[in-house]
Amino acid sequence: MDNITIVFCEGQHDIAFLSKILYIHGYKEYKKKLKVFKEPLGEQYLSILREEKNISEKKLGFNPIYKIPSVALYKDNELVLFHNMGGDGKATERKELLSMYQNLQAEEDDFSSFNLNFKFLYFFDADTSTVDQRINELDQELALSKNIEHNIILNVDSYSWGCYVFHKGAVGGYLEDILLDLMKPDNEEIFQNTEAFISSNILTPIERQSEYKPFDNIYNNKCKFKNKKSIISVAGQLQFSGMANAVIIAKSDFIKKDDILNSEVCNNIMKLFK
Repeated sequence: MDNITIVFCEGQHDIAFLSKILYIHGYKEYKKKLKVFKEPLGEQYLSILREEKNISEKKLGFNPIYKIPSVALYKDNELVLFHNMGGDGKATERKELLSMYQNLQAEEDDFSSFNLNFKFLYFFDADTSTVDQRINELDQELALSKNIEHNIILNVDSYSWGCYVFHKGAVGGYLEDILLDLMKPDNEEIFQNTEAFISSNILTPIERQSEYKPFDNIYNNKCKFKNKKSIISVAGQLQFSGMANAVIIAKSDFIKKDDILNSEVCNNIMKLFK
């Protein structure tokens, strides 16, 4: 597997969705332990883990090391590595991760003898921006000799590049918009009831939508309530009690094989991997 696709994702929800698309198109989980992982990647990841020595420097709980893939899939001669970047405002981390892979083939590096063909794919939410605005931000970050285009593979500067922005209409949009468009057909009553339950139980005052700190008996100022994420979560509890949205996205039959195969969005995304 000399064709390596590196996927930069805002979070685990993106990874769950993209992995599901690839599974349906014949990709399988790459289960090898790091000591026998595809060379020289396994040794690179092990060296990163060896540096993670002091737990006091890390937060407890789910705290992924962004330089180590969350999920690895393969098909034929292609290995796909998904990285959870922990949000979209992570330009520094994305640059460091990109450099890590590019340096595997630097002349002075011990790994330069490996003939690896890298493709780099970036996935973002539009949030409140247009697709073009998000693409322009990535262009400035990468500073390639040619500009990235949405949903098109660009072969330039010795690598392949691609980007997809989850959007809904001309301005704005999120991954959850795509997910709900796939989940609601054939499940209309469930999602109508879910939306009605959430809308009739919005927590007030609004500070209750943020983190509560029991020792200080105060709330922080950042609202954590996201309506569309909550809809997916509440509906998903009917199948996977207590599970996070990433599990629901990956394993729920609210999104079936035919839903993905017949989705223009999913088919466009799949073209980036082919």
